[in-house]
Amino acid sequence: MGATPWSRAFGGEQSPAAPQRPWPATLTVGTDGRITSWSRGAQALFGLSAGRACGRRMRTLMVRPEDRAALDELLGTVLAGRSWSGSLPLLDADGLVHPVECGWQPIQDRRGRPGALIVVTDRVGQSVPAARPAPLGTAEAALAAIGQFQEHAASVAMMRRVQLLTEANTMIGTTLDMAQTARELLNVAVPRFADTASVALMESVVDEFELPPPRIETDEIRVRRVAVRAQDPALEAMLPVDQSVLHGQSSVFGQVLRSGRPRTLSALDLAAAQKLWPGMDPSPAPHLVGNCMLVVPLVARGAVLGIAMFARGPDRRPFSGGESVLGEEFAARAALCVDNARLYSHERNTALMLQRALLPADSGDHTGVDVAHRYLPASDLTGVGGDWYDVIGLRGGRVAMVVGDVMGHGVRAAAVMGQLRTATRTLAALDLQPAELLHHLDELADHLGDGEVLFATCLVAVYDPSTRICRIARAGHIPPLMVPPNGQPQIIELPAGVPLGVGGHTFESKDIEFEDDSLLVLCTDGLVESRAPGRDIDDGLADLIREIKDASLPLEAIADTVIAGLRGDRTMDDAALVIARVRGIPDTATAQWTVEPELPAVARARKAVRSTLNDWGLSELEETAELLASELVTNAMLYTNGPISVRLLRDHTLLCEVYDTSDEVPLLRAADHDDDGGRGLHLVKALSQRWGTRRTNGGKSVWFELALP
Repeated sequence: MGATPWSRAFGGEQSPAAPQRPWPATLTVGTDGRITSWSRGAQALFGLSAGRACGRRMRTLMVRPEDRAALDELLGTVLAGRSWSGSLPLLDADGLVHPVECGWQPIQDRRGRPGALIVVTDRVGQSVPAARPAPLGTAEAALAAIGQFQEHAASVAMMRRVQLLTEANTMIGTTLDMAQTARELLNVAVPRFADTASVALMESVVDEFELPPPRIETDEIRVRRVAVRAQDPALEAMLPVDQSVLHGQSSVFGQVLRSGRPRTLSALDLAAAQKLWPGMDPSPAPHLVGNCMLVVPLVARGAVLGIAMFARGPDRRPFSGGESVLGEEFAARAALCVDNARLYSHERNTALMLQRALLPADSGDHTGVDVAHRYLPASDLTGVGGDWYDVIGLRGGRVAMVVGDVMGHGVRAAAVMGQLRTATRTLAALDLQPAELLHHLDELADHLGDGEVLFATCLVAVYDPSTRICRIARAGHIPPLMVPPNGQPQIIELPAGVPLGVGGHTFESKDIEFEDDSLLVLCTDGLVESRAPGRDIDDGLADLIREIKDASLPLEAIADTVIAGLRGDRTMDDAALVIARVRGIPDTATAQWTVEPELPAVARARKAVRSTLNDWGLSELEETAELLASELVTNAMLYTNGPISVRLLRDHTLLCEVYDTSDEVPLLRAADHDDDGGRGLHLVKALSQRWGTRRTNGGKSVWFELALP
């Protein structure tokens, strides 16, 4: 009989005096009994290539029918975690039976599924039909090979842990979002490291972005579950995200949160699983029976930010010491990234709170102007802090509308924005022209920012409803739009100016006459500037013009349409929008007359005021308006020799203005008991809703407002 694969592999044709020790024949078998790997030694020994052997069931390929039941029992024993060595009859490629000495060792694949490693090292008897015997070694060789495999397996396991940790360092922390960071941790851990995992953070971290104290003194600790991932969908559904959970100091989770040390639990029974989340309905406890669990703290800056929980099902081996260390490494990486996200969120929240506190909560009611406004923060911290807007009621029924953008981001830019907005309101109250106001802001910008020059763009528009004229000036800001009531939006061409803080340049104002019910649209570049390739501010302004389709719609609806249409890819910078519908005061709502600075002037003024208010149906205001108008006319006669003009305006309030040619502004002063005068302005202040003075081109104006009945 010729040489068989068996005899060729074991040197059956050689002399016993000079045997060759072949490489041990090894193969691995999966849970279902199929061959999953096949060594070159096995190929030489059994005469089967790896391609023919892998994927075939061992019981049908290598065992006689009468021996298959014994093989199934042996495989079950090894899959349960027990090693075995002894003789076993196996078939080669020619169908010959060879009683062999072999060792069986339980192993796991990359997914943690059990399997068996089989090492064939010796032949007990002769094959059938018989072949020449050859000395092959003993069963001790199988045990030695298994020992070597175990060392190799430990090395491979270490390499896999290093690879997993490397992936964790790459995949965890790609964004500055705490929940996303937690999800990235779980994506790394499940299913290769655990079957189920979750991350819960302290509520103070999630809600207030605050670092917890180093020591927790409360009896109960409240955390928020921010991410869950499980191989079992039913279990994942029982651990909802964004759920607040209270852990007592005696619970496993509470102990980890307090001590900052990991805990390992093995083979959970139902009672132990129920103690983890008491009171939950439905309870996840039945799904965790038999699981082993690793609970590790997320520690950063000496404080526990939360916990990460990893669990393995009963069909996987418990967490080893090395794997526990790996879980701690995962948690350390995630904690660092969560803390970075917390700091980012804290600064962004601070900048937003500061900016919103400095922006007007309400535009108020103004004569001849209705306003809708929006402020939209950026999608990240780099765009928060610089934009502002304001609507300021001025003397004489005029209204100032301002938008600006500090060239910077974060808390610092928001603080400078607040200073500029306050300065703008103060300067506007002095009745400065828009160009003059920008000049003073430009000088002020040099002293802001703690020595660091922060530039800003700004646009100021002052609308006078009595003349329907809007005077506008800008400092490097994008131009405004004018939308006639029955026409197309158009860009108002203005001298561009330079940004505030550049210095050494002048600013120019331009007067624009508006039809009644026209729109004036002001915005910052964050609304129209796109980061898409090939697009610039002009393209954004064209988009803005297209979004204003119907100027007759309510202002709030127009503002919502503009934001919805333009904000898509323009979220990297914050944006401010002001839309004003302007209208002049109709002739029927205004009255004006002039008197000479003589004693009868006071009586004539009182009579004209009484008659006008009676015609307007405001007789309830006659007595107060007569008295205050006479006081202002009397005051004007003390300072001027020229004509005195009196004007009444009726809109949201009743406005009375008294003009004279003197530039000396009257001031409130304390009157002594024996003084004949000095009490008139005190009377105006006490009885009016508002009052004030402003300089005009030909002198000054003193005015007061009364609320309409």
